[in-house]
Amino acid sequence: MSVAGPPPADRSSPVASGRPARAASAGLAPFPFLVGCGRSGTTLVRAMLDAHPDVAVPDEVAFVIRYARPHYALHYGWPRRFDVGRCAALLTADASFRRWGLGTDQVAAALSDPAPATYAETVRRLYAAAAAARGKPRYADKTPSHVLHLRRLARTFPESKFVHVVRDGRDVAMSYRSVAWGPSSVEEAALRWRRSVRRGRIDGRHLGADRYCEVRYEELVADPRTVMFELCRFLELPWDEAVLRHQERAADVIAATRFPDAHRRLLLPPTPGLRDWRREMPPADVARFEAIAGGTLDELGYRRGSRPSITRRPRAVAQIAVDVVSRSSTQLRAGVRVVGRRARRPGG
Repeated sequence: MSVAGPPPADRSSPVASGRPARAASAGLAPFPFLVGCGRSGTTLVRAMLDAHPDVAVPDEVAFVIRYARPHYALHYGWPRRFDVGRCAALLTADASFRRWGLGTDQVAAALSDPAPATYAETVRRLYAAAAAARGKPRYADKTPSHVLHLRRLARTFPESKFVHVVRDGRDVAMSYRSVAWGPSSVEEAALRWRRSVRRGRIDGRHLGADRYCEVRYEELVADPRTVMFELCRFLELPWDEAVLRHQERAADVIAATRFPDAHRRLLLPPTPGLRDWRREMPPADVARFEAIAGGTLDELGYRRGSRPSITRRPRAVAQIAVDVVSRSSTQLRAGVRVVGRRARRPGG
């Protein structure tokens, strides 16, 4: 994201005093979505934003985009025959939602008087309930995989804004090695990173600068105050120094995640160099990663100098072919399921 200079030490500027530059869509406050390839620093941004006294960022969820997709709309009759009871039952049964810790009474209160009339409003109400449970007026979503669905989310939530956290893919690949659920190979990590970054940037350019910004992980840990000040400005939040002290309640954030052991470094302040591919990544793995994702590294300014050996490229090309076939098969199976559901519907 662009940085206009260091933030002021007081609260005298329009942004710092809490006077937003403009109203969000339909009078709604911006709904931030923190996205990016896994292990890129989205959880750190979440913890820092969640430390703001005005914003609550629950743990990542699967349901927001899942039930916004056309084949779910077709199967459940949304939005033509929206049923808030059916919608609420689906969302609150999701395992990721249960980690929010909202009780049945809280959910019932959020979805009544009056009941929401759309899927988007149902989701807003649930996020608002999670924020209200912590005494906060604003909410945000942190689900890294949403980076692949920016346009759909933008249509579903006109007030949405997207914060794309980008990190050197070689450090991402090294970070994936520290978790059990990461890619099984360097090539797979390179493909995942390249796809997430490129898709997010392409869709972000389509949405425009008023709804999309990029945060470089390396800049965030090097100068957290400046980057977070600009991020608060983008999200129409007053500046608050609390975002620089996320580690004071990092234990609560870690405990609420699906994989607590993967986020122990949140207990530290933003620290450059906690992971460095130059020290930790074998040269052969660097070459394999760059054979697949070198162009994206170049585009982002992460790579300068030598290029990978030509002997690494055949394996990279083979892995790309496997990935393309796999994704095509997945899309074909999804299409078959949609056609089957349509055929089973009355009059289908």
